[in-house]
Amino acid sequence: MTTTLAKNIKQIPPLPDTIQEINRIHKDENSTLEDMQHAIEKDPLLTAEILRIVNSPMYGLKSTVTSIKQAVSLLGKDTIKTFAMSSVVNSFTIDLSPYGMTAQEFSKACDMQLALTVNWLARRKPTLLPIVGPASFLVDLGRVIISQTLIEDEKESIIEQALLSGEDIASAEKTACGVQATDVTATLFYNWNFDPELIHIIRYSDDPEGTHGEEREMAAILKVIRETVMPNGEITEDSIAVAKDTIEEFNLDLEGYERALDRLLDN
Repeated sequence: MTTTLAKNIKQIPPLPDTIQEINRIHKDENSTLEDMQHAIEKDPLLTAEILRIVNSPMYGLKSTVTSIKQAVSLLGKDTIKTFAMSSVVNSFTIDLSPYGMTAQEFSKACDMQLALTVNWLARRKPTLLPIVGPASFLVDLGRVIISQTLIEDEKESIIEQALLSGEDIASAEKTACGVQATDVTATLFYNWNFDPELIHIIRYSDDPEGTHGEEREMAAILKVIRETVMPNGEITEDSIAVAKDTIEEFNLDLEGYERALDRLLDN
């Protein structure tokens, strides 16, 4: 990791107070849906962002959700906590020009990865959602910090040149700054005192074989999500084929994945 990259990670401020409170409420077994609702409603911007996500066609709700109370009651604390965590991205200035990507493409990829995860897990593996949900949306946040670093060091072309030479995106990141985006994201989340399990599955999302048990399953699911949705937010026949190979390799829920993917692509 370069000196500038390490400095940029350390300079990122703590999580907003509202997000920290939501995390505390979610971890408290004695907390209620009303506790979650009231914590979110204190922050008008977060309220608006969660309602925007909930009402996205990608989630296929039959009627418009107009309040946080309605959203929490309908979707539960796990899903709403996941949506709240996704708002963290809004605090970053996103310039992904070293990757040849726009901020809009990055945001689209984050939204698509989250939607695919929620549609896949909410009914069939809900206990995994509090970890895999936030991970699916935030896993590539490290790219934003890597981009900032390359721009500051006037080395914007390194990743693009590495990609043109045939390297995959993770290898190109290592060429540019010695680490890949998932390592940067995991380091940032460690500084933010995120759940160790969340940090672990992000670190192993490129190589789920490096962990075991339920963490191995979650890391493999995250790998599938990232393989399905391209970095620019597109989903292709090739990306789906690669993801299905991973599903087969790790004996994941193919039927649930296909249903979630169909819902996503239909909208």
